[in-house]
Formats: sequence, structure tokens, C-alpha cells
Amino acid sequence: DGGDGVTQARRLGLAAVIAACALAALPASAQTQTDISGAWKFKTDVLPNKGCVISGDITFKRVAKTGDYACRFVSREDCDRVGGPTFTKVQQSCTAKIVKGEIVITSAVDRILDAGPADFKEQMFATQAYAPDHFKVRPSKGELIGIFHSSREARVRFWREQDLVG
Repeated sequence: DGGDGVTQARRLGLAAVIAACALAALPASAQTQTDISGAWKFKTDVLPNKGCVISGDITFKRVAKTGDYACRFVSREDCDRVGGPTFTKVQQSCTAKIVKGEIVITSAVDRILDAGPADFKEQMFATQAYAPDHFKVRPSKGELIGIFHSSREARVRFWREQDLVG
């Protein structure tokens, strides 16, 4: 019949090793895609011209039928302007689609939540002049790295909040 239990176990073990090596040799796109579901933080490099940095918290939720993600986030733009520092806090909704290994995040402004100082806040609420924040990122060592683009463009990094509870 071809062998005892030990020989059969060795064959199964060898088959498992070969299968694991074959899977590891596949390109990343052929392996199971990174699941980005859940909460992330993000921050851009300094945007050109106005000296602004955009940061925030974003949550991705997989859409069952498409494999895309629905997302919501609150971003905060902090700028060092000539007249003094300003900030704008904005609630946005978005979709994230995986296109050729990149995650393309397209956003829409839901509403401006806050801004400052007072005169800047009044202007922001009157004009609603905040362009949506869009991103194009790819997974890298547990983070998402890429480009932020709106009225300006800069590098951006997304990371998951570390759970400090052991």
C-alpha cells in the first residue's frame, strides 16, 4: 500500500512545504489582497506654497459585492500662513478602490466642522472653500504610502493605531 503512518506524514509535510514555497513565489497581486478594513491615521508631508499639513483618522469598511471599500474620515489641515497659523477640520466620505495594486481613495466633503482663528472660520463657513482630499497609496510594511492630492500634492503615510493592551 505504499507506507506506514510516519512515511505518509512526511509526504504530507513535504507537500505542505512545497505548497508554501509556491505561494510565496507568487507575485503579491496574486496573493490575498491586504485587507484595509478598520481604523487608520494619516498625515501628509508639508504641502507646497501654504506650508500646510493634513492629518486625520479614517475608517474603511469593505463593500460586500464589489470588494471596494466605503470610508469616512475627519481631516485637519494646519497651515502656517503669513497672517498667522490657521486650521480647518473637515468631515469627508470616500470610496477606496484597488487598481493594479494601488489603493485609490476618492473623497467628497460632507461638511466643515471647525476652523480657526475666528475671522478665518467665518470665511471658511461662508465660502465652503475646502477641496476634497484624495489619495493614491500602496501597502508597504503594514502602512499605506503614497500621494495626497487635492488643490496641492504631497506624500502621505497611513498607519494603524497600535493597540497597547497586551
